[in-house]
Amino acid sequence: MAQKQLTRRQLAEEARRAAFEGNWEDAVTLNMQVIDRFQKDAEAFNRLGRAYLSLGNLDEAKEAYSKALRADPANLIARRNLQRLEILRGHGGKSSADVTRPGSMPRTTAFLEEVGKTWVDELVNPGDLQILADVSPGEELQLSEEDGRLVARRATGERLGEVEPKTGRHVLDLMASGNRYEMFALGLSGQTLRTILREVFRDPSVATVVSFPRQITSRAYLRDRDLLRQRDEADFFLFDEDEEDDAEPVVAEADDEDAVDSEAEPFADAAQVEEEDDNGV
Repeated sequence: MAQKQLTRRQLAEEARRAAFEGNWEDAVTLNMQVIDRFQKDAEAFNRLGRAYLSLGNLDEAKEAYSKALRADPANLIARRNLQRLEILRGHGGKSSADVTRPGSMPRTTAFLEEVGKTWVDELVNPGDLQILADVSPGEELQLSEEDGRLVARRATGERLGEVEPKTGRHVLDLMASGNRYEMFALGLSGQTLRTILREVFRDPSVATVVSFPRQITSRAYLRDRDLLRQRDEADFFLFDEDEEDDAEPVVAEADDEDAVDSEAEPFADAAQVEEEDDNGV
């Protein structure tokens, strides 16, 4: 049978596919293959840490994220996950935990920002920090109304926090008119959870009503866009933006599908917007 050679980029894509499908043991193996050849690949160490964390192997996850940080001291994903691990490990520094294992990842378009249709923010009135730390980036959350507030919960029912009141009230009104929304976790942010809330259906009765008008008019949103691209959203995308092909490719079967190359930015470009004050509506 004919064989083809996998480049560094293609091998990384295979590792990401394993993670998206919830095959965390395979993800460990594939990322270790990259690391065996490229000992300072921070992204491979991040992916390896994510796989170990999903398996509940906290010591191995800490080691992987620490090596990512040594390879790239400015790496925010590694820093945030090391903080998350400190919470999960507790005061005793336990080496393993019954971390909720994420299944297959949602479609990548769930994490694309669309002006007026998505809202990225931290939950207010957050729940227990240990529970928040157990939430995996990419986990889909459940939305419900409680006393006029838009509340986020896990599928298991644990309360995680609320959408800030003004945005939450507006979304609840639109939900009552027939709009539908989905929410995904992006990762810990201080003592709370950062999430993305997305409009997935707009009812004809509110066809002209924008779900998140403050996103359109806020200079703060524009300033935050570059920072958002450095957050845990980077864990959710299948392809590295820029990776040099290596000289010693790994051998794989030729009848596998060719890996798809992508140069696309993970976030949609914002539309041209009118600048107003940060609290403009």
